[in-house]
Formats: sequence, C-alpha cells, structure tokens
Amino acid sequence: MVRAKVDTQRDERAKRESQIVIDAERAAREAKTARLRELRLAAQSSQEPNPARLKPTRRRAPSKG
Repeated sequence: MVRAKVDTQRDERAKRESQIVIDAERAAREAKTARLRELRLAAQSSQEPNPARLKPTRRRAPSKG
C-alpha cells in the first residue's frame, strides 16, 4: 500500500494559525471575565447586605387533601 504524501508545511501553518485564533479567543474570554468580575464586585460593595435576603424562606408543605 502506498502512503499519501503529507504536506507538513501546510499542516504546521494550519496549526500555527489555529493556535493564534485560540489564543485570541482565550484572551478575549479572560478579559470579559475580568470585566464582569469587576462589575460584580463593584455592585456588591455598593450594596449593603439585606438581612431579609440572607435568611432562606421557608416553603409550606403541600396539603394532602
């Protein structure tokens, strides 16, 4: 059986290009996460904890009738 020729330069170029895209997407995702974290922390620090919100509410048991 004859093996197909492998274009190693094309394969390496495709790997490099895909890695560039993956790195760019990762950087964008990390930047968005950091921005959202800052917004969440700013919102939490500006609000005082609400005591009514901290207590879990009790749910009524369903009636068996």
